[in-house]
Amino acid sequence: MANTYITKEELRIDPYNIDHQEIDDKYLETLQEVTYSLVNKFCNQTFEMEGTEESPVSEKVNGTGKATIFLPKKLITLSSIRIYFDLTQYDEYEAVNFVAKDKYIEWNVLTDVSARIIGQTTLFPKGTANVEVVGIWGWENVPEPIKYLQGKLIEKLIEDKSFAQKFEAERVGDYQYQIRRKTERQEEITGDFELDLIIKQYRNWLAYGSF
Repeated sequence: MANTYITKEELRIDPYNIDHQEIDDKYLETLQEVTYSLVNKFCNQTFEMEGTEESPVSEKVNGTGKATIFLPKKLITLSSIRIYFDLTQYDEYEAVNFVAKDKYIEWNVLTDVSARIIGQTTLFPKGTANVEVVGIWGWENVPEPIKYLQGKLIEKLIEDKSFAQKFEAERVGDYQYQIRRKTERQEEITGDFELDLIIKQYRNWLAYGSF
C-alpha cells in the first residue's frame, strides 16, 4: 500500500475520475507514493500525527527571552515543557502553565499567582535548543486542500508526461520523479497557480514558527 493522503477510491470519482482501465491500481499506487513525497517536499512538512497521549514526542526549540516561543511544526496537544539550564538538568512544567496554540506557546499568567501579584511575566530563557516541548504533533486529519493538491498532481502526471521534467530528479523505487521546479520565478512551484497557492498556504503557515 502506497504512502498517500488521498485514496484510490477518491481518485476514481469526482473531481478526478481517473479511469480504472487507463490507470490500473498498481500504477496508481506508484503515482500516490510519488505525489505523497512531492506534497511533503513542497510544503516542508508531513500531514500525519506524531505521538500519542501515552507516548508523546518531544521537540527542542530556542528560548526567546520572551513569554512566547514559536514552534517548528503544528502542535495538537501539549503534555509538558522542560526548560534546560545546562545540558542535562531542567525544570519541568505541566501543560496547565501554558496557553498552547498550533504555532506558538506562551506562559499562562493566570496560573502563575506570584508573577501576577507583582506584575511580572514569566519568560522562556534565551538559549539554543534549551526548551523541550513534549506533546502530540502534526495533523489529526489530512486537510482537504492537501488531498486535493495530491489528486491534482496525480492528474498532471497522467495527463502531461512532460510535467515531471519541470523538477529536479529523485527516485521512488523504479519510478523517477521530481522535487523542485527549475525556474527563475521563485514564487512559481508547480506552474499551476491554484496548486501553488495551496502549497504556499501551508509552507507559509509553517514558516510562522521560525519568527
